[in-house]
Amino acid sequence: MTIEKATNLMNEVGFESLTVRMICDAANISSGTFYHYFENKTDLIIELFSLIDDYFEENVLERLSDEDELVNVIRFCSGFSEFVMQTGVAKSKLINSMFPVYSKGGHHEERGRILYRELNAIISRGQEKGQIITEYAAEQLVDMILVMVRGYCFDWARREGSYDLVKYTEEMIALFVRGLRPCSAYDLKMQKD
Repeated sequence: MTIEKATNLMNEVGFESLTVRMICDAANISSGTFYHYFENKTDLIIELFSLIDDYFEENVLERLSDEDELVNVIRFCSGFSEFVMQTGVAKSKLINSMFPVYSKGGHHEERGRILYRELNAIISRGQEKGQIITEYAAEQLVDMILVMVRGYCFDWARREGSYDLVKYTEEMIALFVRGLRPCSAYDLKMQKD
């Protein structure tokens, strides 16, 4: 409940203006209770980011088992968009505007998060199977895909959720993954002619 109240306040006053006292008052808790769970207000942002990791573990990972890894890339991106739509426009705007620099363990490393690890595993398997080009390292392709999906989510939130984000993401990522499929000898010959 504290996360929900803090999110609403962040949308109203902005993260920089938000104080722990404001969060405690809105959530009807003492500052001692707040500090029992969080070291500071930045930990709330980290908590928001962990919600998507939890969603992926509970709802998306089991769908990423197709033999065609490009299908898994599309399903991954679809899962990301599903989470954003369920989270709503306000939280999406907030999450898209923030990125935690520090976590309890030191630096918040994106590459250690389930999102990055799982997409990297999909891309790596696809490259090993010959389904995905190897002109770019798996890490580079992961970065490209995450930037695209976050861009779609940002646009959806900016437009107040006025379209079906999951459908749009699936269509756009399907277009992108066509370019990840290695060219056959026939395709190469056609390009030269």
